[in-house]
Amino acid sequence: MSTDTGTSAGPLSGSSASTAKAPRRILLVTGGIGGGHHAAARAVEEHARRAWPDVDVAWTDTLDGMGRGTGPLFRAVYAGCMRRLPSLYELYFWLLWHVLPFRAGTRAVIGAWSGRGLAAQIARHSPDLVVATFPEGITGLGRLRRRGALPMPAVAVMADPAPHPLWVDPALDLHLVSTSDAAALVRRAAPAAQVRVAALPVSSRFAPPAVEAVRDRPLVYVSCGSMAFGDLAAACSAVLDAGADVLVTCGRNSRVRLRLLRLARRHPRGAAMRVVDWVDDPAAATAAADIVVTNAAGATTLEALACARPLLLFAPIPGHGRATAALLADAGLARVCPEPEDLHTAVAELRDAAPRDAVVRRLRAHLTGTDLTADVAALARLGSHSPTPLAPRVRAQDALFLHAATPEVPQQVGARILMEDPAARDDWPEHLAELVRTRVPDIPLLSRRLQRPRLARPLRWLVDPDPDPARHVHPDVVEIGANGASPTWDDALTTFFATVVDPVSTGWELQVARDRAAGEVAVLAKVHHALGDGLAVTDALIQLLTDETPPSITGRTPDDPGPAPGVAERARRAAVVVRGIASLALAGVAGPSPLAGPITGTAHRRASVCFDGARVRAAARAHGRGTTVLVLAVVAETLHSLLTARDPRGVPATVRTMVPMTTRTSAAVRSRALGNRTAAVSIDLPTGPMSPAERVARVEKALAAGSSAGQPEGAAAVLRVLGLLPWEAQALLVRRIYGRRFFHALASVMPGSRRPLHSRGGLIREVYPVLPLADGVGLAVGALHWGRTTAIGITADPQLIPEIGGIPDRVRASLSAMQERVD
Repeated sequence: MSTDTGTSAGPLSGSSASTAKAPRRILLVTGGIGGGHHAAARAVEEHARRAWPDVDVAWTDTLDGMGRGTGPLFRAVYAGCMRRLPSLYELYFWLLWHVLPFRAGTRAVIGAWSGRGLAAQIARHSPDLVVATFPEGITGLGRLRRRGALPMPAVAVMADPAPHPLWVDPALDLHLVSTSDAAALVRRAAPAAQVRVAALPVSSRFAPPAVEAVRDRPLVYVSCGSMAFGDLAAACSAVLDAGADVLVTCGRNSRVRLRLLRLARRHPRGAAMRVVDWVDDPAAATAAADIVVTNAAGATTLEALACARPLLLFAPIPGHGRATAALLADAGLARVCPEPEDLHTAVAELRDAAPRDAVVRRLRAHLTGTDLTADVAALARLGSHSPTPLAPRVRAQDALFLHAATPEVPQQVGARILMEDPAARDDWPEHLAELVRTRVPDIPLLSRRLQRPRLARPLRWLVDPDPDPARHVHPDVVEIGANGASPTWDDALTTFFATVVDPVSTGWELQVARDRAAGEVAVLAKVHHALGDGLAVTDALIQLLTDETPPSITGRTPDDPGPAPGVAERARRAAVVVRGIASLALAGVAGPSPLAGPITGTAHRRASVCFDGARVRAAARAHGRGTTVLVLAVVAETLHSLLTARDPRGVPATVRTMVPMTTRTSAAVRSRALGNRTAAVSIDLPTGPMSPAERVARVEKALAAGSSAGQPEGAAAVLRVLGLLPWEAQALLVRRIYGRRFFHALASVMPGSRRPLHSRGGLIREVYPVLPLADGVGLAVGALHWGRTTAIGITADPQLIPEIGGIPDRVRASLSAMQERVD
């Protein structure tokens, strides 16, 4: 496993693969362009036989399966471009990265072309595991997976340090790369792709020498791959001029050999240059050299790194060669020499043993802890796939939050989960990363992300069976306090939510914040709203964090769907839907409001307040109402206080408020059903001057009226109809109805766990919900009953509600006013 930072090893670490079932047959998918793809496949075979001595390994060349003459044609075109039209290949490479239609078209053509032959090989060999080291093979396997013809695990192994888009297909189970920078390229090419950093895909014979050779002059091994691209004569001349000896291979190319022999005869130090057609033992030659010079050809580059040889990349070839050079140089693993003068300078600097030894030590350190046998053995943990692996479609209720999201108003829900931490541990991020690896695969809400939307195609989920903690867990800890990064918990939450979670690449993110003085730690969590409602998100996070096996928050059996409705019940529900749609239509638009207006940025402020839950329940009982009504009345009282202070003469009598209410307590809905399971009620919160008792009564009446009129059922029916439309049309309609045109605030009251739960032995004391705003809507308030507390989380746009800092005190005063009846 690689020790590169920033990319988790995922299935290549943690629980051992030794307990997984070893594959009986492996199919290696390679391709005969150059020697690098075959070399990587040989490495995989060698280490697979070490991991599973009885395994049967078969090979197939992708080009052979694409038709007679395809292999020679591809090799001729590739070699011709490299030698005579390098700018054309550079253009092709640029188009793959920057022009999506070109990339998609290329993938479609190559996938259809190569997939047919690969399907025949898979049927012939019936493998338990498929490993591909050739881009065209990877593309073909991806097509087969999407068509249900690749049920066994399939892995892409990068034979090039810098993979390009054809190396990547999100339908495959895993992509193994050799550096964290390469993993970033894979994610850039396909954000939904699974990628892990692994050991270099080279034979175990490529290893640093036990003893470094001592020479008067360094020996430089010059190799530009099996096709000998580039100006090898210029490279050798620069090395000789720098005072080093040369071993150069010409790849059995007679023209290259003649040029090199001519140079050896004419150069003053030509006797120090050895020219060979082919190196029969490249592992020995590489390890024996003091320096390796190449033009970023894949296999030679990886083999030099495996032997910890100082690597000089001379005049890198176009496309993937230049990309590899840039990647390795940025990582400090190689030095790029664009011109002969640069190569001369680099070799001259490395003539002395001291600087050369420093480079070797750094490269040896990079190899520490890597083990390709363990990486290959871990592939046994990958599960097989259904023969019809069609990804689940995004429900209309969930797609609403994809369409409603704007750059200024992202739709991300979340929580601040506050826990006791008497041990003041410093390894919380590492602990969360381990929980992600071990628990998230069993938490459906957290183990899926959005597939990248495609024009005129349904939106679908991607199930992520092997989540990468690096995608989801921030590595740093936010310190709370006067000397910390954030003075308060609310400041930390505001900063955390200022960056937007991407539903395609991550879906959800976690960060640890800590107040050392108070002995408290909190997990800050943000989740794209399309994945689930606030209650579902809280439930999933608690499943992730708790020491105990948490019960369903709703208190019902998670998998109990309830009885199927009969004919009479279906008729009654239909009537409710019709009545609800009519009620929503009659409610009309919300009109102007001091809480609504244009939102110009994502710097939404977060605030919080926590109450003794017993006090809230007592106040609700004193008014003869439930806690939901009581909390909504507190919100109404708070708005009255805020707007009165702003303009005593401009206080509106009501504020149109969208109140999501969970349906997970309904017998027809599983309590842990995926997605958003809420029924929205639009009510006019009374914000004019009145007594607390009257305010509570009016809130109850408005809430009951909306519910009895069938508004939740009507809204759900409208969304189901929208779900029948192409997602592009859904987006246009949602953006017209979900925002300030129809409501001015959001308020939600959610149940939580009353049972004490712990994380790492510390009590989870409080859970503060975080709700998003809507387009043009400046305020969202969420309340969650947890343990002995009722925690309220407030989101506000500071331009529409500059008084956000004083809202917690107003909420406290409002609850006190409601409690006067108790006293």
